Amino acid sequence: MNLGFLTNSEFPNKHNKAYKTSKPIVNRVLRWFEKEGDDLVGEKIINNISLEYLQKLFGINSENPMYDCYPVESAEQINYLQNLLNFELDTKSYDYFIECDLAP
Repeated sequence: MNLGFLTNSEFPNKHNKAYKTSKPIVNRVLRWFEKEGDDLVGEKIINNISLEYLQKLFGINSENPMYDCYPVESAEQINYLQNLLNFELDTKSYDYFIECDLAP
């Protein structure tokens, strides 16, 4: 099944012709949870990052649209997200994940 229309700015219409839109389809979100109890503590939408870069940062195959939940574990991932979001990740207290939500 071709899910390319979920990550691109082109959508198929009922005549199988593509039309363009400028609105994103998904938001990438950084969420963090308590290490003890697993309660959601917070979240930040990640703007200005390409799917291609996320795939590289997380070692994900370029065919994978990254709709799943990905733990933030490596120093490279932590440093990149801290710089991008201007936000310090407290990895001793919280577990961090990159997730994907449908855009409103």
